[in-house]
Amino acid sequence: MTNALNRHEAILTPDWELPPNVHAAVTTREFGNLAVHVGDDPAAVLLRRRQLQRSLKLPTAVTWLQQQHTNRVLRWPFKSAVADAAYSDLPQSVCAVLTADCLPILCCSDDGKEIAAVHAGWRGLADGVLQNALANFKTPAANIRIWIGPSIGAPAFEVGDDVRDAFVARHSFNAGYFLSQPSNKWLADLASIAADECLRSGVKGITKSGECTVGNNTSWYSWRKEKAVARFASIIWRN
Repeated sequence: MTNALNRHEAILTPDWELPPNVHAAVTTREFGNLAVHVGDDPAAVLLRRRQLQRSLKLPTAVTWLQQQHTNRVLRWPFKSAVADAAYSDLPQSVCAVLTADCLPILCCSDDGKEIAAVHAGWRGLADGVLQNALANFKTPAANIRIWIGPSIGAPAFEVGDDVRDAFVARHSFNAGYFLSQPSNKWLADLASIAADECLRSGVKGITKSGECTVGNNTSWYSWRKEKAVARFASIIWRN
């Protein structure tokens, strides 16, 4: 696994090896909020979304998910609906998720024919949203590449027994990703839980951004640190 992200102002490119027909990007808070459900001016959000499409030269407009911490995956093309992951095996398709502490996870097959974007908060991850997204791939797991984007880091993600119990109930080895605190709380390493789940599924190509949304909230929105009523986007698309 590697930790990398190429800097480029309001839109960043993951330092993640991809097939020639597949591209990925992540916006920063400099680009602005891209979520319509957080109280921002809808017209301003729509303008940013159109600007994003033009800036990235996307093959089509993004169909944004209505994310609600589920384990549901939609196959592109789709109409906007409640789901927390999008998958496609079609040309000229775009998959995207919005986050502000949760894990944005982008997936791609080695041959560039299959892509997916996953929004994985602790509830969705514990409930299998990442596994459900990977299950859509016809490509063997060993030939899938994963990028885990900016999210809340282990030093900042203090949780209670309910969160730890949910992950340990899923897999006993997840107990190793929770560090006990004097406050009877735990520090949870959500990105490593996701990476381990990928590894145990047979995925070998895993890249971490290494970015903490709490520790670097000058670049990223963070709900935990500032109750940010805004979201940044992680996007993958194929030609």
